[in-house]
Amino acid sequence: MRSPIRHTSLLRRRETATLLALLLLSGILFFFRLGTPGLFDADEPAYAQAAREMLETGDWITPHFNGQPRFDKPILFYWLTALSYRIFGVTEFAVRFWSALAGVTLVLLVAWAARRRFGPPADLLAGLAFTTNLLTALLARAAVTDMLLTLFVTAAILAGVEALDGSAIPHDPTRPRNDRRWARMAWAAMGLAVLVKGPVGLLIPAMALGGLLLVSRELRRGVAHLVPWEGPLLFAVITLPWYGLALAANGWAFVEGFVIKHHVTRYTGVVSSHAGPIWFYLPVVLIGFFPWSGFLPRAVWHAITVARRREGGNPADRLLIVCACWAAGVFVFFSLAGTKLPSYIFPAFPALALLVGAGGISKEERATDNRPTATDGSLSVVSGQWSLGVGQAPRWLARAGEWLIGLTGGTLALGVGMIPWILESVRPLAGGVLEGVAPPVGLAWWLAALLTLGTASGLLAREPWRPALLSAMMALFLLTAAVAVAPRAYAILQAPLREFAEDARDVLGAQGMLVAYGLNAPSIVFYAQRPVTPLGPAPPGGTDRLRRLLEAGRPVVVITRSAHAPRLDGVPGLYRLKSRGGYAIYSSLRRAMGNSKLKTDPPLAEQPVTSNGKRTF
Repeated sequence: MRSPIRHTSLLRRRETATLLALLLLSGILFFFRLGTPGLFDADEPAYAQAAREMLETGDWITPHFNGQPRFDKPILFYWLTALSYRIFGVTEFAVRFWSALAGVTLVLLVAWAARRRFGPPADLLAGLAFTTNLLTALLARAAVTDMLLTLFVTAAILAGVEALDGSAIPHDPTRPRNDRRWARMAWAAMGLAVLVKGPVGLLIPAMALGGLLLVSRELRRGVAHLVPWEGPLLFAVITLPWYGLALAANGWAFVEGFVIKHHVTRYTGVVSSHAGPIWFYLPVVLIGFFPWSGFLPRAVWHAITVARRREGGNPADRLLIVCACWAAGVFVFFSLAGTKLPSYIFPAFPALALLVGAGGISKEERATDNRPTATDGSLSVVSGQWSLGVGQAPRWLARAGEWLIGLTGGTLALGVGMIPWILESVRPLAGGVLEGVAPPVGLAWWLAALLTLGTASGLLAREPWRPALLSAMMALFLLTAAVAVAPRAYAILQAPLREFAEDARDVLGAQGMLVAYGLNAPSIVFYAQRPVTPLGPAPPGGTDRLRRLLEAGRPVVVITRSAHAPRLDGVPGLYRLKSRGGYAIYSSLRRAMGNSKLKTDPPLAEQPVTSNGKRTF
């Protein structure tokens, strides 16, 4: 029989090994070749350019893009990006650094919470579930605010759960009380979340922790532990200075742009044509959380079983209930919103990963938390350790999960394998974007085979090996996407715009003007490193204003879509220099351009060319 000291030492070594393995896996998936490809329109270059303009102008209160105030999001992400510019330079890696770092930190935080409340192997399973799903990998490699928001929201909720332990567990006089410290950490994390993305950073923790208090019937005591007098004060100290300064500097424009348009209107109406049905987030969770969405039926059953008892006195029970309220709150709240984007549901993914970790533990397995508790909940104390006692889920739930994994994996494999056929089908409708692009037959078949074989082997494997095989499949899939798919997609969608923007930057002098005609592409502003004048294609306003600019004698470069080219071909003094990838570039400096690198060359040299002269995808 193992001695308690040796057993504890083994558990600590296992915990360290698990965290190191998750750190290595997430570090590779999130940071490997993070600086390639370039920035994708429209969000990434908008954030990147706003942070650069902040450095150039010295205005640290009002973010600006293309010289105009940008009230889409609060200030913290811009500040952090400007800081990374100071450290790494103005590069794609610097813009994406904070998302990747927040992703790795979240993986470790989820694993820590799962081990603390559920014990092994829940920590490894929850960490793998959060690391190796499609939406996490995408957002961890993108210069957007969602990963940073999710980090602070998760930290706030987990700290709040720790603070609530003081209201549910009898105080041991031999141990110091830390609930006030945890409550302060929760309020600080909520303040940072509100500085990243606005009131939703306060709303999500309120839904999760409030739901726990209601289910466990301890609203009065719980609020007393969650809201010490210094908590809201700390929240105000973190958030109010910037909001007050931004309001003072911009007045009603800040209220109209930030509050009304990007919060009230975004929820009650549709912004930027991002609409969706009430069930929009069902396929987002099914596909975005794949393959772990197949583990959710059993995981949700465990959480509902605990919640129905309306007992939250044990640490594992409390986390199960809060995760259920957390995920359900985010899902329902954003399903009712008028504007819908897949990333909106992402703050629920840590909760889903924790539910998957807890659902994968049998009632015989033990956790490692030694804090005292009552013995009548869904956990029992055995030799000072927790053991899950919610019972086994019905077999039909396990079968339903297997069907979900199989059907989702098969659908994804079929969709990926059909990409070459889809590209050929939409080529005539793509406005020249797919001109000269060879279908990626080899890459599509490799990804389809990987999904098919990985899903099948995972389903055929016994339960202990299933998560490992599915994680290996997803790791290979995500690495292939980062190394092969993303650069080739960039070569089609963004490379012409970047090339034209950099060419315009090289040839236009201080007095020259860069015009985006009928085109909303923030990447032009970022890569041209100069202001861009947007002109709409609607006649007669756009071409008339362009004629006036040319008559003024200023050097002008125009970047537009190929579909608008016939309108510009007849403008006197404007010459088409080249067209490709669905875009065209014009200039009033035809002779000056002749000696520059802006020639009628074929596409970028680094793009592979097949024997029939087509670029590969």
